[in-house]
Amino acid sequence: MHMQKYELMIILKPLLPEEIRKSVQEKIEKLVKKAKGNLLSQDLWGKRHLAYPIKKTEEGYYIVYKLELEPEFSDEFQHGLKLTNDILRFLLSKED
Repeated sequence: MHMQKYELMIILKPLLPEEIRKSVQEKIEKLVKKAKGNLLSQDLWGKRHLAYPIKKTEEGYYIVYKLELEPEFSDEFQHGLKLTNDILRFLLSKED
């Protein structure tokens, strides 16, 4: 099986304390490892205004990851992200 490159954008609740944000980032790293993947990079975009409110929230804290996953683990990985309360939205997209 070959690894597929992905970009993961997550939007966290904007008012999270720094230590909660860090714990969410650690959880994402653990999910990548559990899915036998590699974290290639992490880009903290910080707080941005949302295009439309999500759960009555106008802003979000953006983090963009580049990662490698084996395709059969991507569903399991996304399920783990859905169970993380502090994530407002995420988008996992394949890179060519």
